[in-house]
Amino acid sequence: MDQLAVVVRRATEREHQAIRALVRSERLNPTGINWPNFMVAVAKGRVIGAVQIRKHSDGSRELGSLVVTKEARSHGIASRLIDTLLADDQEPIWLITAVPNANAYSRWGFEQIQVREAPAKVRRNHLMGSMARIISFFKRRPMQQLVILERRPIDGRMTTRKSAPGLRRERDQGERAPA
Repeated sequence: MDQLAVVVRRATEREHQAIRALVRSERLNPTGINWPNFMVAVAKGRVIGAVQIRKHSDGSRELGSLVVTKEARSHGIASRLIDTLLADDQEPIWLITAVPNANAYSRWGFEQIQVREAPAKVRRNHLMGSMARIISFFKRRPMQQLVILERRPIDGRMTTRKSAPGLRRERDQGERAPA
């Protein structure tokens, strides 16, 4: 796939159905698919990838619905989508992913956290995903354990929690880290 032929940009209303179909094709969480929250990758006028920041009623935000068509995978499109989505974002954001994929998100400052540390709405989505794993077992589909990752700004820039002295200690004591 020619990288120059792929354009990554904000979604438009006319792409809503294409985004929905793409998300459903990979059996991702279909709730909260709201086209203004999405970045899309477009090639030859067709949506070949999408990602969103899902905004929850408790104020938390979750990177979700990351999907690239099978034929467009392994060309860096998912990375370009995430790069564009997070380029100027300085707010805390969470992500739910399968254990084998978790380390791939470290380059954007995401780190694994305990489920209990996540906001309520993110925990709910994690629980829903975990229940879907049980259904997969009975349908004899591969099951993967899900984890929650967090990306949090420190001193006005995005860094990992390990880089801030004392931050892990504060989190372990049940206090929220300064935003």
